[in-house]
Amino acid sequence: MECDQNNLEWLFRTFDRMHHNYLKSTLEKHGLREATHPHILVTLRYKTKDMKASQKELGDAIGISPPTVAISVKRMEKAGLLCKVPDERDLRRNVITLTKKGMSYIEECSGIFDKIDKGVFEGFSELEREQLKRFYLRMIENLEAMGARLPILLKRSEQE
Repeated sequence: MECDQNNLEWLFRTFDRMHHNYLKSTLEKHGLREATHPHILVTLRYKTKDMKASQKELGDAIGISPPTVAISVKRMEKAGLLCKVPDERDLRRNVITLTKKGMSYIEECSGIFDKIDKGVFEGFSELEREQLKRFYLRMIENLEAMGARLPILLKRSEQE
């Protein structure tokens, strides 16, 4: 694809890459480099029962591959953010849980995410935000129609 700055697809990819890089560098500046995949921490904290989940459950929840989960969990376990504990219902299997250090990382990461999100939408009116939301929902529907899987955590409830 040509790098034409008036091309919508190019702009979309550029925004995505810039957002990713800025988030990563900001986390690093705040000493949060050990959180190689912060969404794993956030998912454990807010979206799981008793803050425990298997690697498969984490991958399905946030839409990342099992190898990505395994590598990230291993790194974050080494950094003291997570630990593996025997599953109380099935001692043959381990579940991932947060440590106290992991909990403090979540609070710091969440603050950084909020600040970046606020900055990205600076100057957008409520109407523009609603329009953009509808466009993203349509793009998500299009991806689903093409066969892409929506991460479990992002599935919309029937009431919305």
